[in-house]
Amino acid sequence: MSTKQLLAAIERGLIALQKAQALVLKSEAAAPKAKTTAAKTAPAKTAKATKVPAKKSAKNGVSDEARAKMAAAQVKRWAKVRRAKKKAAKAALVVSAAK
Repeated sequence: MSTKQLLAAIERGLIALQKAQALVLKSEAAAPKAKTTAAKTAPAKTAKATKVPAKKSAKNGVSDEARAKMAAAQVKRWAKVRRAKKKAAKAALVVSAAK
């Protein structure tokens, strides 16, 4: 590939990126402002204590309540993985100490 061809390909890429940026900015300006990240994660941590109303969210068509349940389930799964990892580490330590 010659230098001219390479520069032309880069220029086409830049134009495509600028078009994509313009579309994103245009859609962002038209869409209502999203809630803060802290507000989104708070229901996930306290999913058992409080119920979030089951209104539809714009993102992927999943309700806020369902999203909070999924987040709580994921936290539970990761806790299980961490417990298993600690248990394996302790077992390996006991085996190596016994030798």
